[in-house]
Amino acid sequence: MDPGTTRTASHKARNGALLFGAASLVTLLGLLLPHEANVDSGNLVVVVAGSAALAVVLVVAGGRLNEAGYSVVIGLGTVLISLAAVSNGERGGGPAGYDELYYLWVVFYAAYYLRRPGLALQVLLIAASYGVTLVLIDPGAIATSRWLTVIGLVTGGAIVVRLLTEHVEQLMAELDEAASTDRLTGLSNRRALEEHYRREAARAARTNEPVALVLLDLNRFKHINDLYGHAAGDEALIGIAGRMRAILRATDVAARIGGDEFVLLLPDSDAENATAVAERLAESAADRHAGITPVGFCFGVAVCEAGAESLDDVMRRADHELYVRKRARYAGASSTTPLPAPLGRR
Repeated sequence: MDPGTTRTASHKARNGALLFGAASLVTLLGLLLPHEANVDSGNLVVVVAGSAALAVVLVVAGGRLNEAGYSVVIGLGTVLISLAAVSNGERGGGPAGYDELYYLWVVFYAAYYLRRPGLALQVLLIAASYGVTLVLIDPGAIATSRWLTVIGLVTGGAIVVRLLTEHVEQLMAELDEAASTDRLTGLSNRRALEEHYRREAARAARTNEPVALVLLDLNRFKHINDLYGHAAGDEALIGIAGRMRAILRATDVAARIGGDEFVLLLPDSDAENATAVAERLAESAADRHAGITPVGFCFGVAVCEAGAESLDDVMRRADHELYVRKRARYAGASSTTPLPAPLGRR
């Protein structure tokens, strides 16, 4: 289980325990303080004990419960609220206690933490449970309007909280994606690369498979910006990103980690396979008919065997090989060798 999931499970368990603990305390205070003479104290003691027990269950095992487990806990909460409503004295001729309003506690909790199907089941359970409660209380002709009012509140509250929760979840997902994506190219950024590498290194340690890393550096990228403008430079970067997506496997990761620096993370690949991928990409990127500004680049390859190295160590080795290749490429070459014009400018 990843840390984010663990934190969410802990959050759900802690808040559920607080909710049921508060329900137990409120019911206990209702028994201890002056109250309607017709209340069924025995049943309310069951409510106190049951709510406290559910709070303890969530404290002890809440982090390990799945959604079905939480649905059962929330459903038991609904049953306890119904028992409290039956036992508040109205059945014996006392005034209405309106304990049924506590259904909102469980439905708000369910709306925040359960998916739509689970929430719908909880609303149906409340509707059925409250219907049985009203039959047992027998408040007369007002029973139907009371049922409709309470279930209307429950349903409306569930819808509003669920929609707000989904909106927040969507915003959080967009923020997380923005934080892990390079804005210009749409590739992963350094942060996302580190996360992918940790996952792949852990997998490689289990399977004893290699993980190859290719470090790419565009040739004389500053000259492209200086001679043809930053728009042409952006076009080149976007074009390289597009060629990467076309060539790489679904399991591979492409990341932009600097102005003109890219990294390819290739699971289950050795140095020979990684070099072949980089050469294919170089041929594609240099093709003027590929629909992008043609660019060249140098690359360095490093392989992490069985996930035994950190990302920084592997990148350091790849950077050294890239430097050796670049020095050999430009040995004796003139820095004023003309660059090809970007597409649409010839």
